[in-house]
Amino acid sequence: MAQNSLAEAVPLTKEPQQRPNIAQPQPQVQPQGQPAGQLHRQKLPVSKFEKCLVLVCGLVLAGLMVCVVSAKIAMSNAQHDLQTVNQTTTTYRNRNTNTRQEINELQSRTRLDKIAQKQGLSLENARIRTVDK
Repeated sequence: MAQNSLAEAVPLTKEPQQRPNIAQPQPQVQPQGQPAGQLHRQKLPVSKFEKCLVLVCGLVLAGLMVCVVSAKIAMSNAQHDLQTVNQTTTTYRNRNTNTRQEINELQSRTRLDKIAQKQGLSLENARIRTVDK
């Protein structure tokens, strides 16, 4: 076919024009007995390798699930132990604070003066010496 510089006049419509020399695709006729989705479906046989592969993957998956569950249980036990240790630490800190407060109260100057007066002792400021290191 030789090219010539003649252009076809194409109308400005939105409908496509059909050319008589171009073959239009014909819709495929489906058999009456089968639905459209199952036209060419055939079951393929499963090989021994595929069966083994599925079995191994299943076993690995089951093993990983068991590992995840056991790790969560171990983490829960560790958290419980940590909470117990924190409670014990808090209890001892409270005891230490209370004991320090009691020691400070027993060593207070006013308490010692009261005990000295009950025992008949007196405090003379002239006899007190302050010693610095």
